[in-house]
Amino acid sequence: MTSKPKSWRDCIAIHPAAELFPLMGEDELRELGEDIRKHGLCEGVALLDGELLDGRNRLDAMEMIGVKLVTGNGQPEWANIPFRNVKGADPVAFVLSKNIHRRHLTAEQRRELVERLIKAAPYKSDRQIADECKSNRNTVCRIRVQLEQAGDVARSATRTDRKGRKQAAHKPPTKAAVMAAADRAEVRLEESQQQKTPPPPPADVVEHYTAPIRAAIRKALEGMTRPDGLRLITALRNELRETETKYLDGEALVSSTSPMSKSPEFLRRNA
Repeated sequence: MTSKPKSWRDCIAIHPAAELFPLMGEDELRELGEDIRKHGLCEGVALLDGELLDGRNRLDAMEMIGVKLVTGNGQPEWANIPFRNVKGADPVAFVLSKNIHRRHLTAEQRRELVERLIKAAPYKSDRQIADECKSNRNTVCRIRVQLEQAGDVARSATRTDRKGRKQAAHKPPTKAAVMAAADRAEVRLEESQQQKTPPPPPADVVEHYTAPIRAAIRKALEGMTRPDGLRLITALRNELRETETKYLDGEALVSSTSPMSKSPEFLRRNA
């Protein structure tokens, strides 16, 4: 035995375009229901080809406060549901016109609205979708690119503008733009070629800084056993590698006038 519908959602089909906007929360629905109880339903729901195009929240609010929306035999109680047919209307445009000004959307909800509009009508231009949902053309463009890269929206060679004209989705660059890009690339190449690798420091400078370090290491090794000396050499090698890595990565090194300032403490004592 099939159970009879208990909610209007069980007997009234919802048009996909009606899902463009998010539903109200429970508190908002209860507040709307109380307002409908006091003042009645100011605007009936909209039907398109037998499907509910606009009015989900109103019906949910009415149901919440106990208005009978389903008959005993499981049919919509149209006597309690004021409605009008909008045959021939563009469903997406109709829903937008009814909701975009009266609904306060968060940034996340507005982004979801843009995504739904692009998925519903990928042939529309970014500017047209931005105008419809009161967004920014660049924002719509970024979201479209992300959807295309994710495979959620197929790439289209043409799009339709606000006047219904088909335009190329991606206009080819002009000759002037190509020439300008080539000039910039040539300038960057010349600049990179002009940058010369700095010459190595003179031998006397290297000797000035390394001689005291070598002397300190030799002196330290003289008083050590062979295992301790090998551990010292390994530690110094690791220290040099770490310093080289930091230097090549552009990290700041501790500066000092003393060439032994970066040496281990025991080397500075023995120097």
